[in-house]
Amino acid sequence: MKSKLTLILLSIILLLAGFLRFYHLNTNPPSPYWEEAALGYDAYSILKTGKDFHGNLLPLVAFESFGDYKPSLYFYATVPSVAVFGLNTFAVRFPSAFFGTLTVLLIFLLTKVLFKSSSVNLTAAFLLAISPWHLQFSRVGFEANLGLFFVCLGAWLILKNKHYFGAVAFALSMYTYHAYRVFVPLFLIVFFLINRQKKAFLTGILVALLALPIFLNLNSPIIKQRFAETSAFTSLEPIIKSNQLIAEDGGGTIAKFIHHRYWQYSQIFLKNYFDHFNFNYLFMSGDSNPRHSTQAVGYLYLIQLPFLIYGLLLSLKKPTFSSKVLLLWLLLAPVPAALTLASPHGLRSLSLLIPLTIFTAYGISQFKRFVLYLALIIVLIESSRYLYIYHQRYPSQYASFWQSGYQEMIQTVSDKQDNYDQVYITRQLGRPSIYYWFYTQTDPHLVQALNNSVPKDQGEYLEFGKIKFQDNNYLPNSLIVTAEAGAFKIYEN
Repeated sequence: MKSKLTLILLSIILLLAGFLRFYHLNTNPPSPYWEEAALGYDAYSILKTGKDFHGNLLPLVAFESFGDYKPSLYFYATVPSVAVFGLNTFAVRFPSAFFGTLTVLLIFLLTKVLFKSSSVNLTAAFLLAISPWHLQFSRVGFEANLGLFFVCLGAWLILKNKHYFGAVAFALSMYTYHAYRVFVPLFLIVFFLINRQKKAFLTGILVALLALPIFLNLNSPIIKQRFAETSAFTSLEPIIKSNQLIAEDGGGTIAKFIHHRYWQYSQIFLKNYFDHFNFNYLFMSGDSNPRHSTQAVGYLYLIQLPFLIYGLLLSLKKPTFSSKVLLLWLLLAPVPAALTLASPHGLRSLSLLIPLTIFTAYGISQFKRFVLYLALIIVLIESSRYLYIYHQRYPSQYASFWQSGYQEMIQTVSDKQDNYDQVYITRQLGRPSIYYWFYTQTDPHLVQALNNSVPKDQGEYLEFGKIKFQDNNYLPNSLIVTAEAGAFKIYEN
């Protein structure tokens, strides 16, 4: 009877999770940002030609994307949804929403292995289902969210003693998002140290073999360029400060040791690391990028804080293998984000959500029903407030961060362009070429054919046929799109 009730409650939670992730998915956030448009168009190109829109045949490790390289798996996960739903916003976001919903199931299964308590399992699943952090990233084509699914799947499988299947899941996460290329190896190394099983060691070896194409490209732009652009350790400021302090102390061996650049870099790392446990970041506003947060609600609900602290204290007081695994996860999750310039960072620290949610659920399970019911009422009030803000205020308040307006502009240009010799589209509001191909569903063969002959800026096409993506040197009989006060304006020359 108890297992039947658990199954019914889990089904309700999963239906809720799916509804919250798919409701108005194509219109909120109000528009795909340019990396989503690139994901969709590259998936469309793979579907139609077997190549990305630059003409590369089935890229394995990463896809070229505006002077950067993005891990490949989300692109391939989008191909089936584009095949079924067409090239549109819903298709691009479908994999994130779908696997985000499945992650709610996985946290239930993961917690079941760790605690063997239906109350903890169901509470963890419910909290993740309504989590502002998880909802924010499950409703956008963010690769990190797909990667989190594979991390949870890998953790569950190795805890179920299915190490080799777990290794495959962990390796897939490394083909999904850059942060997991740091987190997964660290997690497996420390997991082996606390587990000391031969299978755990072999799991790490298999992950390394499956991720070998990534490691072989460590010195290529495919991997190195992203590190150079985001790493806190490529900044020259710590070196300049170190040299200044050494000079102020008169030089010498002691001064060089005391003020060595590595002390400066370590301070940056530690500051970035602890930023991810900041109260405002977790409970008040999320990170500062409006694409990553509503800016009005934290990543966790305020009511979670006392239960989270209590769950952590209980785990530290009576450490078990389960609590050690979760603490390991908790401590390692911010490391990838701490190595980068932007801090705190909701995407790069997304895996932190899992232990925080489970520890909260564990803390809640230790209280009597009256406290649980009171907590449930408060969390429903908080989640209702979040959902109101997300669906009523957020789409209009931060529309510019989602390049809202491109679809209507491209439709107008598409309808009128045959009447003009030239079309000029501004680049002030984003990357117009990818939106043009995305919304007009341009034949990828045409784009690939021009890859080596048109001028580019960070891989972005500056010309496509009669269309020039620029803001000056207009010729007569042209259709011109400019940006004024953050909106498109279309007129004739």
